[in-house]
Amino acid sequence: MTTTSTNPDHALALLGRRLSDWADPKNTIIAVSLAIGCGLYGWPGLGWAVIAIVFAAVIPMIYIVYIEGDGSWADRHVTDRVRRITVLPVISASVAAGIALQAATNAPRPLIAMTAAMWATVTAVWPITFLAKYKISVHAAVTAGSFAMLAQAYTPWWILGYAFVALLGWARVAVREHTVSQTITGAALGTLVAGGVYALLA
Repeated sequence: MTTTSTNPDHALALLGRRLSDWADPKNTIIAVSLAIGCGLYGWPGLGWAVIAIVFAAVIPMIYIVYIEGDGSWADRHVTDRVRRITVLPVISASVAAGIALQAATNAPRPLIAMTAAMWATVTAVWPITFLAKYKISVHAAVTAGSFAMLAQAYTPWWILGYAFVALLGWARVAVREHTVSQTITGAALGTLVAGGVYALLA
């Protein structure tokens, strides 16, 4: 008899779960903030990057897990669509506060543009989640948007990162959190909104 540990379906599901956890929006936000903040401005850019990280990743995660949630990390991805309706406006407000703080501390335009792109993406997800009752993939939106910004901040070669976006989309489908269409629309939204806002403001 095939054991669970050698079951191909189980192994793929485990890989999908680990990839989903590793590349969750919080971690992606941290990575892109450091890449643009420190990559473009060195150590002086770290402070402005930390502002984005605190207001776009840390505070939202504290709210999701400890204030709105029950203190468990089990549902930190907010898998319930209805729960996202109340969570997203809080995240949007937190990111907006981060933008205001960056502006008050004279952050460079690309860093403010990056955080504004994060705000626009989260804000765009809300009506789709609430009004259209569609569970669009935030994983795909944030990751695709990050690569769209990196391609503009550095080199178009970052577009190759969309191969990873596709892999992450597969992971979200493999763990049965999203459909294929939800990951594709998430990636499209992230690309258009985050990429567009960054191009406009940077």
